[in-house]
This record gives sequence, C-alpha cells and structure tokens, in this order.
Amino acid sequence: MTDSLNVAELKRRFSEILSRVELRGERITVRRRGRTVAILVPATDVEEAALVATTTRRGLAAAAGAWEEHPDIERFIAEIRAARDASIDRTVEAME
Repeated sequence: MTDSLNVAELKRRFSEILSRVELRGERITVRRRGRTVAILVPATDVEEAALVATTTRRGLAAAAGAWEEHPDIERFIAEIRAARDASIDRTVEAME
C-alpha cells in the first residue's frame, strides 16, 4: 500500500509512519507543496535493491555478458580480429 502525506503530517505522526513502513512494509510518499520530495520504503527493500545493483551487470559489462552466451561469439571474435589485422588505415598490435 502506498500512502501520501505532506511534510507537516509526517512530522506529527512520524513514529506511527515509521512503524507502518517497518512492520507492514508500506511505502509512504512525502509531499511538499504538492510535489513529491521523498518516499519512505522498508529497509529490506533498499537492501534488496542494493544487492541487485551490485550483482547486475550494467553498461558495457552487460553487453559483454550477453555476448558471452551468444552461439556465434567465437566466429564474431575471429571476424573482428581478421578485420583488425587487415586494417591499413592504422597500425595495430597483434592480439594473442
């Protein structure tokens, strides 16, 4: 359940709101002048998100991970190396 409170109401009911978040797993949206300024979530949600963030590949690492399982990856690598070795527009060092 997600509830929305303004800052003044959050201040008045702070202990109650923290209990709802902790014990019931509720998410509370905090608003100031009608604009969302914070969302209170259970610490377990944050810890889980942090674990996912540290174990999930992002950016180039994600692409490398995806290519790693591609069935033609060895052929692609061989083609890239051949094109690199055949390049005449720049000097390249041999790859092992």
